[in-house]
Amino acid sequence: MKKLNLVIGLAGVIGAGAAFANGTVKGTVAYAGAPVKAEMLKRKGDAFCAKKDFADETVQLSKDGKAVANVLVRITNPPAGMKAPAEPVVVDQEDCMYRPRVQGAVDGQKIEFKNSDQTMHNVHAFSGTKTLFNAPQQPKAAAMDKDPKASDVVKLQCDVHPWMRGYVVYSKSPLFAVSKADGSFEIKDVPAGKYTVEAWHEKLGSQKFEVTVEDGKSADPKISFK
Repeated sequence: MKKLNLVIGLAGVIGAGAAFANGTVKGTVAYAGAPVKAEMLKRKGDAFCAKKDFADETVQLSKDGKAVANVLVRITNPPAGMKAPAEPVVVDQEDCMYRPRVQGAVDGQKIEFKNSDQTMHNVHAFSGTKTLFNAPQQPKAAAMDKDPKASDVVKLQCDVHPWMRGYVVYSKSPLFAVSKADGSFEIKDVPAGKYTVEAWHEKLGSQKFEVTVEDGKSADPKISFK
């Protein structure tokens, strides 16, 4: 029994060590451009949507104006063998806005759409200018699963409420993250190696950086948009 416990104990230590062997890619997406003043959205055409006011979220800066939210940071040349999660990514239509506005997905992963509003929406998905699908969704309707069969940026818009915009950015692996309200991001569990990191923003464009990830350490690609 003691021998068995020792083996299990060693296996636990080895397993724990392996879990922390990878590195991370983390940092803050900086903003060095002119101040952005977001205009209020014109939502009065729908009585339900008009109950709340929202500013344009195309470029969301941190409180100090020095960082950018909703930037998708992804590794474009990940190690082979990383599969798409079985569960879909979820996009909710809440307060007549897409939530989250920007998120990542893995090639082959489906998108589940929910309508939490008391008004009808229409999910119109594009890859560039090509329509991937176009489907209405009634208030409180059952969730709707869609396979866009895309491998890059899927743009979402509502043909009923033209201010509604959302994005699902597909990658080859789960090695991606979206910058938060303060501009911070972190891609965890990155195997050691040399990688190309792309930072994508719906308005500010995209940039690429080369990073070297070491076990147990963090690499910061120093991303900055102007």
